[in-house]
Amino acid sequence: MIRLATLLAFGLAIGVLGQAQQSFLLIPDWTNDRVCAFSPVDGSLINANFIPTNTTLFASPKHALPTPSGTILVSDQVTDAIHEFDGFGNYIRTIANITNNAIDNIRGMAIRAGKLYVTVGSGSLQNTIQRFNLDGTGQETFIGANLSSPFAIYFRENDMLVSNSNNPGLIRRFDLNGAFFGQWGGTTIRFPQQITRRSNGNLLVACFSPPAGIYEFDAAGNQVAYYAVSTGPRGAYELENGLILFTDGAGVKVFDPNAPNPANTVQTIFSPGNFQYIELYEIQPGDVNRDRCVDDADLLRVLFVFGQSGSGLPEDLNGDNAVDDADLLIVLFNFGSGCE
Repeated sequence: MIRLATLLAFGLAIGVLGQAQQSFLLIPDWTNDRVCAFSPVDGSLINANFIPTNTTLFASPKHALPTPSGTILVSDQVTDAIHEFDGFGNYIRTIANITNNAIDNIRGMAIRAGKLYVTVGSGSLQNTIQRFNLDGTGQETFIGANLSSPFAIYFRENDMLVSNSNNPGLIRRFDLNGAFFGQWGGTTIRFPQQITRRSNGNLLVACFSPPAGIYEFDAAGNQVAYYAVSTGPRGAYELENGLILFTDGAGVKVFDPNAPNPANTVQTIFSPGNFQYIELYEIQPGDVNRDRCVDDADLLRVLFVFGQSGSGLPEDLNGDNAVDDADLLIVLFNFGSGCE
């Protein structure tokens, strides 16, 4: 008991609560059939093979989407399947495919209220959004009209936006029950793909066809900026340092949206590769097994390897290459977080 009290006091004194595992950005790579991990702070590469190259499961991984339980769903546009991985990139299972679910030429996904939404571009379910339970069961057509080669889904508090590759009305707005509202975001964009939110509340849209680039819209759909930084971007994401990370067929890149000429600030973070959508994978402090709940399982994992040292240990929560008191304190101080 004295030992624990001493540890807790020491942890408060050194601010150990502020130390935790590093969250990361998931970006699929079509060229190498893998999913890479990047820093949400500055875009630097964390792991080029977070989900390693797998030509059996993948032919064109499009979107790697975290789930509320800490797993990761990856859609593949050519193999027409959705695969589930754990928080360390290990394959768990395939939850849907073209054989069982008729999902042909799938692209972007979204999760809302415990349901998975998937865009379908071809086949018997062409131009629909299919809805599933997160385990792949309970399939139903959520939207079956007013779509034209849909690519990405973006849910907001009171509506949803869907990007489409065909004209007209390239971004279309629906209510949360799938009822069509109309066009959103103007008519100058062509082939919009991923839609993400900036810290200022505006939305970034990666537009693949001329006039290609990253477009910025306010919440009402008024264009406020255009960044001619690429001839074919697929994804865009605002980093914590204020720069914009984006992807295209040549790599993962970054630019400064506040520069007089943002196109002159483009830098390549990682290449070569054909990179797609960008999603944040957040790690709960103290969540060793990455299931979004800090509980007995996390505590036991730290205790079982207590005293070990080396790089890459999941139980080394503060990244000092040793599993020790500091890591134990992170679990204890966050115990119960994320658990229902």
